[in-house]
Amino acid sequence: MIKIFIQGINDGKREVNLSIPVESIPDISAEFFGNVEINGTFRKHHQRYTLQCDVSCNVKLICDLSLKEYTDTVSFEFNGAFIKDNQIFFEQKNRELRDNEEKAMHEDDKYIDITEDIREELFLHLPMKRCAPEYRNKNFEDLYPQFSNKKNKKKSEQKIYDHWSALKKIKLD
Repeated sequence: MIKIFIQGINDGKREVNLSIPVESIPDISAEFFGNVEINGTFRKHHQRYTLQCDVSCNVKLICDLSLKEYTDTVSFEFNGAFIKDNQIFFEQKNRELRDNEEKAMHEDDKYIDITEDIREELFLHLPMKRCAPEYRNKNFEDLYPQFSNKKNKKKSEQKIYDHWSALKKIKLD
């Protein structure tokens, strides 16, 4: 669980430096390993809280080109806005949060739980094209020329032109 303690803190800005083991985050994918590092600032103003931080975590991925396993780092900037208000809290329980809407907390809450938000962002920032660093600037044709379409394309073009060679002998006078 990723929680920020808020009970009894005064208004102002604070540094946030958390290192949470991946195993403590429920429903996280096996691709993630090590710790989730969270570094940033946390601000409180009356009943409003904002969190601006950089999040990073190591992942084990399989390269799409070579099928080799490699490690990489998923990192992103996270911004969250929260408000302590019972009325809004109970309204939000019955509906989905809208974009850029503050997440409401109960007035008795001691922690801000950002576990679900961070887990979702980690999944969203996994690369769609998984390519090991040594293969990032190479094409498929460069790595596997025997399966290249360029080579096969030249052969097929020669076959097509050979079929038409009989027409070159026809004389139209």
